[in-house]
Amino acid sequence: MKISYNWLGELATLTLDAKELAERLTMTGLAVEAVERVGDDHVLDFDLTSNRPDALSHLGIAREAALLCGTSLTPRESMINEADERAESTATVEILDPDLCPRYAARIVRGVTVAPSPKWLVDRLESIGQRP
Repeated sequence: MKISYNWLGELATLTLDAKELAERLTMTGLAVEAVERVGDDHVLDFDLTSNRPDALSHLGIAREAALLCGTSLTPRESMINEADERAESTATVEILDPDLCPRYAARIVRGVTVAPSPKWLVDRLESIGQRP
């Protein structure tokens, strides 16, 4: 899994450079196989084991990085505008076997415009090997 050092820096205050952070993360059990410079960023390539689902995202790695740096996590605020209308007025779900599915949750999202991704997002995703 590839993680952007710059992206981590937006989620946690980093006091270690990319290579030092990679070494410290590896010493704590999150194996970083390589650190590669991509443009003005560094990409850390992790070899994660299945017992660390908490580390399968930038936010999960940022938590670990903040601990190693002795700093705090600074995640972005989510911007959700709740509507007065309930989901039940638009969509319904029928659970046919409550033993197999004791709970189902859903959210309706409106006002999404399908368009090309902004350049900053394209650059960020491409730096970690993802398509925008």
